[in-house]
Amino acid sequence: MQRLINIIAIAGVLLFTACAAPQKTIYFAENTPNDVSVQVQRMERLKDITIQPEDILAIHVTTISSLAEKTPVSIFNDGGTTFSISGSAGAGGGGGAQNTGYLVDVNGFIDFPVVGKIKVDGLTLRAVKDLIAQKLKDYVKDPVIEARIINYKVTVLGEVNHPGTVLAPNHKMSVIDAIAAAGDIPISGRKDNIMVIRENEGTREFARLNLNSRNVFTSPYYYLKQNDIVYVEPARIRRQQGNEFFQFYLPTITALISTILAVYGIIQLSK
Repeated sequence: MQRLINIIAIAGVLLFTACAAPQKTIYFAENTPNDVSVQVQRMERLKDITIQPEDILAIHVTTISSLAEKTPVSIFNDGGTTFSISGSAGAGGGGGAQNTGYLVDVNGFIDFPVVGKIKVDGLTLRAVKDLIAQKLKDYVKDPVIEARIINYKVTVLGEVNHPGTVLAPNHKMSVIDAIAAAGDIPISGRKDNIMVIRENEGTREFARLNLNSRNVFTSPYYYLKQNDIVYVEPARIRRQQGNEFFQFYLPTITALISTILAVYGIIQLSK
């Protein structure tokens, strides 16, 4: 009889542990009970993004004088290559959208009509606009340049509802934005150990973020950069589902133990 009581106690502990595990999957759970105070965090100004090799720039040239003087600016807008830019649903840009742009080569150059090669690697978009405007002054009067990165993207993998590529047309994306665009993290994913993989000037960085803590907003990896990879690790229960022992043998063992306990109980009742 004592042995039966011990088995029931162990089963209760396991059940309690299984029920407590989902608590770790709640967003921003720290200090939430009865917290009526307002906490203020200092936010540093988000730095301007810089152009990198393999970025695709959409560049458009206009000039006010072209309306009155018929300045031929169209030659500068007819260049570039058509690219199919695709991303996850709801990520901005949709799937398979056709865009014309200039691919930044491995040496950081683009080939612009008439002007030729222009080095843009390491420059901000503002600097690129000013540089192209300066070079076009010999051909058109008062050129106005608009430029943007049309393949500004991050990749979200792991335990999310819709893994894949997420586009950011406004060149700004946080890890929360990326995960939301990928369909959020189900209960089978861990929110306390998000990995951000970033390539930075010849090095590869691996950073960990805890979405259960408010301190995540102060992390230098909270705001993502183009081509970052976000990986969401599966929770223990999800890993157990993929484990051969838990998937095939544990149900059999559990059924066998249940049968033994039932027989033992019947024998005890019959005495």
